[in-house]
Amino acid sequence: IMVCLLVVAWSNAVNLTDGLDGLAAGSMSLVLGAYVIITFWQYRNACATNPEAGCYNVRDPLDLALVCAAAAAACIGFLWWNAAPAKIFMGDTGSLALGGLIAGLSFVTKTELLMVIIGFIFVLEVASVAIQIAAFQTTGKRPFRMAPIHHHFEAKGWAETAVVIRFWLLAGIFNMLGSAIFYSDWLMQSGVMR
Repeated sequence: IMVCLLVVAWSNAVNLTDGLDGLAAGSMSLVLGAYVIITFWQYRNACATNPEAGCYNVRDPLDLALVCAAAAAACIGFLWWNAAPAKIFMGDTGSLALGGLIAGLSFVTKTELLMVIIGFIFVLEVASVAIQIAAFQTTGKRPFRMAPIHHHFEAKGWAETAVVIRFWLLAGIFNMLGSAIFYSDWLMQSGVMR
């Protein structure tokens, strides 16, 4: 049940983010870049090869790092044609698949809660839609001019590229924050930092 919930949630979150040229592909490449680091770290500190305090009991972490690197490279390559003005669009097929990929990654790496921080841009998009619907259903008023939130900023007069680049910056900040939390957890578990 948890796996199904994660796949549905993350797939729809990435799908909602895919509303501006380059937004989903750029944000996803940053998330996958963070997961390259996380999965490689889990490989270097795997319980199967290095059984000590703080080791990770994750199956095939080096293979996961390769999948993350390949998907990140694919998103970056796709971004060449998807940047404004987009010549190729991701659509539901791409965004739902990428959402399913990060859901699966979070599950197999045992970082389901950490993914909320690393993928905070996607969480923000879903939350803005949920808030918009709940507020309109209960009060009849809309807190945002348009949902998901990237359209709110467009409606306020921001240029599409400004919204996309600022969301990428936020995605990068939350990726670094999530990676730092992952590393600090390893430091605590391994006994390096007490």
